[in-house]
Formats: sequence, structure tokens, C-alpha cells
Amino acid sequence: MIHSVSANQPSFHTVSFTTGLNVILAERSEVSTEKDTRNGVGKSTLLEIIDFCLGSRPIKGKGLLIAPLGEWAFTLNITLRGHRVNVTRAVASQNRIEIDGSTTGWPEQPEQDDKTGERVFKAERWRSLLGRVLFDLPRTTDQLPYKPSYRSLISYFIRRGIGAYAEPFRHFPQQNTWDVQLHIAYLLGMNWEYAARWQGLKDQEGAVKALEKAIKTGAMERTLGTIGQLETQRIQLDQQAASAKEALDTFKVHPQYESVQEDANRLTQEIHVLVNQNVSDHRRVARYEESLKEEKPPEALSLEHMYQEAGLVFPESVKRSLEEARTFHHDIVSNRREFLETERRRIRESIEVLDAQIKSLTEQRADVMLVLQTHGALQEMTILQERYVALRGELDRVQARISEMKNLKTTKRDVKAAKAELVGTAERDHEDRRSIWSKAVRLFNEHSQALYRSPGKLIIDVDDTGYKYQVDIERSGSEGIDKMKIFCFDLASLQLQMKSRPGLDFLIHDTLMYDSVDERQRALAFEHAHEVTSAIGGQYICTINSDMVPTDDFSEGFDFHSHVRMTLSDETPAKSLLGIRFEKPRK
Repeated sequence: MIHSVSANQPSFHTVSFTTGLNVILAERSEVSTEKDTRNGVGKSTLLEIIDFCLGSRPIKGKGLLIAPLGEWAFTLNITLRGHRVNVTRAVASQNRIEIDGSTTGWPEQPEQDDKTGERVFKAERWRSLLGRVLFDLPRTTDQLPYKPSYRSLISYFIRRGIGAYAEPFRHFPQQNTWDVQLHIAYLLGMNWEYAARWQGLKDQEGAVKALEKAIKTGAMERTLGTIGQLETQRIQLDQQAASAKEALDTFKVHPQYESVQEDANRLTQEIHVLVNQNVSDHRRVARYEESLKEEKPPEALSLEHMYQEAGLVFPESVKRSLEEARTFHHDIVSNRREFLETERRRIRESIEVLDAQIKSLTEQRADVMLVLQTHGALQEMTILQERYVALRGELDRVQARISEMKNLKTTKRDVKAAKAELVGTAERDHEDRRSIWSKAVRLFNEHSQALYRSPGKLIIDVDDTGYKYQVDIERSGSEGIDKMKIFCFDLASLQLQMKSRPGLDFLIHDTLMYDSVDERQRALAFEHAHEVTSAIGGQYICTINSDMVPTDDFSEGFDFHSHVRMTLSDETPAKSLLGIRFEKPRK
């Protein structure tokens, strides 16, 4: 139970609480909105202070963590596990929570500050303790990825902000579905582990869908195709890799491969020059031999016969000149034949020498080429190695993709089967726990019937997606009735906690709870909250503007003002909760 809220500044208005209904009344003399640049009377600030002392995670520059409150520290006087203690948390050192009072029997104990002697908790340990003390949260070591959170649970009993008053099962609009399913199950006494497992299966399902989408869209490199297509690619790559490996294994590196290659090129060039020379010489020999055939001495007396036939008679002097010409011509032909024969023999000898040189050079080149054929350069071996490594890498990637796709199919089947099994198990457990969750249904019905003629309905279902929660009150749809759904659910949750897990015994609502609610239902809500919490030894704390108090609609004998613990006003700064006025940080 919360007994009081105080601060270390004299301007602060300390407020005390009792069991039953506790009202913080706000009187406003000025017209203001949420866009005002100055702080208000302090209704929301009071809830924020209580939540701050109970381990909230404030954001620097927002809420209480602002410069004008830098020297402030707030103290919550509260009973936890039978011990009344003061819990103090300073704005400047919000990770440190000071405890004053007996903590005997607490599952976690504060540490002693060596310098100040104060007993303190670090914020995270404080939240852990409150989770165990207020909600009996287990300190589990299992591998469930999702577990009940103290901060999420306490947010159903200290609703803050507009988003907290949109629907009963969410304390902020962006709250994840699994968070809702798990924490409502915990509050209603259902098996929250099923909700955790559901979300775990949804995560697996989401991962499978994301991978499938990546494969279909080609977002994952080289993953397009079916398993069969990838298997074909794997076989091809395996063959190519095997061939590359064989080539690499049989590859011999010659240390002077480049020099040998240069020798081969030089020998080839020399052979080409000699062969060209040889071809030219063969052609010259052929021409010489042809000339030798054509070179013949002149026939005897051929000239005389020519002249005789012409009817001419040569004198003896002419005959001697012709004889001399014949001898001269014969000598020329003989000399030319001798020259041609000599040249032919010389060229043939040259050809034989060139043939020998060509043969020798060819044999040398064959030896060099044998080296080049059986050995390779280091660069070539490096290229072979790189190609082999690349093929192996591609093969490994394809094999990994095949394994992923096979695992993908297996996972899909496993997830589908696990979900079906979990649904069946949860449905059986839901039936087994009927006596537990039906209490919540009855309590909600009772609370809604106290406000309206017809009882409302709290519906709890199990389907393929997990737990389903729904509330219904006749004439639902108007904002006022929707707010009362939250009121009835929260009040039922408080009763369940106090009966099943003694620890948390308070429920806190902001003025937002009563916006747009009919005056009659507003009056009935105050009366019913007081009646219920008084009967079970709990407390209902709420803030409300004075112009929203349904004075004329309260039942006879109900003294609303006797439950007002503090009246705040914006008439002067001194009449606000903090007792000071300051500029709010601009959003």
C-alpha cells in the first residue's frame, strides 16, 4: 500500500493515502491545454513521481528529468512484504534508490553505501525486487525468449498518458501483440509460457518468410532457383572444381620458366630464318639446273649451211673468222656451265649445312618445348590456384544454400506442427484453468453491471495466433463506455492480484479515465471502486478535475469529499503540487 508521497523541497505538497478511494482534486482557474509552456497543477506529475519511485525508466530532458527539478528527490512511503519503508529516488542520481526501513524477508537486499551508510538499490535490481515482491515474478533461468516484465505489468496499474486509456489490454498504443498476450495471461492466471512459445514460433515463422522473400526476389546472392536447380549447379561446380584440382595437382613449376620460354621463342625465330634461307637456296638450285639443261654448244657448219642455202659462198678468210667465233662461243658456253655447276654444288652444300642447323635447332627447341609442356610458370600456378579456390567457394555457397533451403522446408513443417501442437496444448490448459480465468470473467461482469444495467463480457479465446482477449459492454462504441471497459478490467485485475499474489494492492488512474464518461457512470465508478478496494484492503488512487466531479449523481450517504486527499490549484504556483512554476521543455 502507498501511504504517502513527499519530496526534499519545502514547496512540495506532501500527500497521504489510505485504503479505499483516494482522490487528488484539481481546480483550474485558467484555460490551458497540453500545449501550454508552463507546468500545470501537478495531477499527472504526482502519478509520474509514484511511477518514478517504483522504478520507471525516465528519459533525460522529459518528465521529471529536467533542469528545473535537478536538485529534487522524491520519497514514496509504501508497504512491501509487510514492511513499511521510505523509497527515495533523486532526479540527479536516478540510478540510485535509497531504502529506509526494515527489509527483512525481502528476496533481495539493498547494498550498504560505504560513504554515506545508506542502503541502496541500483535501478535494475530495484525493478527486479519489485517484480518479485509485487507480482511474484520468478527468477527463471530457462531459455524462453519472452518472459513477464515488471515494468509492463505495473503499467496496467499505473496507467499514464493518453495511449494508456485506449483499450483495456494495452498500456501504450505500440505495445506488441506478444507483450499483450503474455502479460494479460499472467495477470489472469493463465499459462503465460504458451504466449512466450507462440511468439517464439512466430519469430521462426517470420524468419522463414523473410528468407523465402529474399530468395524469391534475389536479394540473397546466387540463391535463385529450386533445390533441384541448385543441385544441378552443385554437380557442375563439383566437376569443374575436381578438374581444376587435378590440373593443380599435376602442375609443375619451372624456376626459370620465363627464360626457357624466351629460348623457345629465339630458337623458333632462328629456325624460321634458316628455313626461309633454305627455301631461297632450293629455288636458286632449281633455276641453275634448268639453265644447265638449256645451255648447249652450237652445231657444226650451221652458219655455212645457212649461207649456202642462201646461195652465198664464203671465202676462206670468212671461214676462219667463223671458226674462231664458233670456238669463242663454245668456250663461253663451257665456262657458263662450269659456273652453274660450281654454284649448284656450293648452294647444295649450303643447303646441307642449313638442314643440319635447322635439325639441330629443331631438336633444341623440342627439348625446350618439352619443358614448357611439362612445367609452368609460378603465375600460371597462382591462376590455377585462384580458379580452384573460387570454384570451391562457389560450390560451398551453393551447398550452403541447398542446406538452408532444405532446413527452410523442414523448419516450416516443424513450426507448423509445433503451432498445431501448442494450440491443442493451450486449449486443454485453458479448459483445465477454467476455474481460474473464469474468476476474471465474473469480476468483470460484476463491475460492468455495477455501472450499467446489463453485465459486460470479458472474452478469453485460444486460436492459431495465441490468446485472444475481448471486452464488451452493451452500447459499446462511445468513448465513455470504452473508458469504463478499462476501469472494469483494471479493477478486476487488482482483485485477482490481491487474491492470488499478495503484493500489489493499489490501482492508479489519471483524469483521462473519466473524459467523456457520463456523470452517472462516473459517480458509480467512484463509489464502486471505494466499495471494492475497501473490502479487500486495497486502494484506488485517481486524479480528477473539479468540474468533472458528478456531485449531483452520487448515491445518498456517499461523501465524495471525504476521500479527497489533496486539492491542487493553478491559481498561484504555491497551490500546485510542486509549489513552483517553471517553463516546460519545448517539444
